[in-house]
Amino acid sequence: MSYADFVSATLGNLYDPNGWQYIVELTGELLVLTDPAAAAPARAQARTAVARRAAQARQQRGYDFPYDNGLETFLTVDCTDAYHPKSADAWPALSAREDKRAPYFGRAWAWGTAPCARNTWTVRDEDAWTGPFDRTTAAPVLVVGNYWDPATNYQGAVSSARLLPNSRLLSSDSWGHTAYGTSACVTGAVDAYLLKGTLPARGTLCTGDVQPFQDEPVAARAAASKSDLARAGEPGRGEPKRLPPVVAPLPAVGTLTVR
Repeated sequence: MSYADFVSATLGNLYDPNGWQYIVELTGELLVLTDPAAAAPARAQARTAVARRAAQARQQRGYDFPYDNGLETFLTVDCTDAYHPKSADAWPALSAREDKRAPYFGRAWAWGTAPCARNTWTVRDEDAWTGPFDRTTAAPVLVVGNYWDPATNYQGAVSSARLLPNSRLLSSDSWGHTAYGTSACVTGAVDAYLLKGTLPARGTLCTGDVQPFQDEPVAARAAASKSDLARAGEPGRGEPKRLPPVVAPLPAVGTLTVR
């Protein structure tokens, strides 16, 4: 398992509020492997565990049967709609800059779009909006930012809201990718905006229902799961405590799109 593998595994598991468990286990195993003073049995056990994780990661990439075309579909959208540097030889310097702005993950996200260089990916979306993004819109824009999102940095939401004159920033102290569905606070505010055009109060800060390092009793988890299933598909009945499974992320530049 390389340094890049470790960063990728950490990034993927941060999509899930409960992914910290995997990160803690993997980090502990790697620390044992790199500790010269570790006992031989412990090192052997850690080596086996890390090898198993690496094999599972390779299998999940899906470049065999059944084939997963997620990478191609992602690039088709990102490369066609977004505006990228002209030549791929700009990526080393730009990805290093991104890593300074967003340590560890900036480089990974940036390199994921290297195929999108404009001199190699020449297809363009004819009606893609390329700006400007600092104009007053006819209707107010709700920008939602999640404090602990590994893909769309919270500061991106802050800067986007500052750029748009007629906008409102809704902040969420929650973990994982995106905030909708993480609490009744965020979900209710977004629903109210989409259905009625109303905005939350300025400075609204929501807190996610699921926080890391908080283990629920088994009985409570079972009860929550049954309750979630019972009210699935019933709008207005509250939000589930447990989040749905998240698809493993593809490498991409994490940007907030304001429409």
